[in-house]
Amino acid sequence: MPVVIDEPAEERRSRRRAMARGFAGRCPKCGEKTLFAHYTKTAEACPNCGEAFHHHRADDAPPYFTIFVVGHVVGPLALLLEQLARPPLWVHWAIWIPAVIAASLYLLPKIKGLIVGLQWALKMHGFGGEEPPVPAQTPGLP
Repeated sequence: MPVVIDEPAEERRSRRRAMARGFAGRCPKCGEKTLFAHYTKTAEACPNCGEAFHHHRADDAPPYFTIFVVGHVVGPLALLLEQLARPPLWVHWAIWIPAVIAASLYLLPKIKGLIVGLQWALKMHGFGGEEPPVPAQTPGLP
């Protein structure tokens, strides 16, 4: 059964394109390589199109999905190597520890960009044009 979206076609955002652009470190709106100011720190806004990124809420999702992906790739490969060659333990350490570190460092910013792109496409956390509401403060508390 198709999903019905109650918004005009010109306001719809392609999730696939936004996620692919985010994965590549590009602005999900215009596609310029401006999503990150540093390794995993998003830029305040895209200098090309002006889309603000400061309000995204990726939080703990990028490390979680990075661990999930790396674990599901490296785990079976380590078991396969053990079953086929039965190498000494130091060989496993020499192969899998650097592999896990390298894969994690490579995938972390890509997965964060993918999540920010998805949030932009779904108009979550301020990406919909309106600012998120400011939480009310209790009187007397800082």
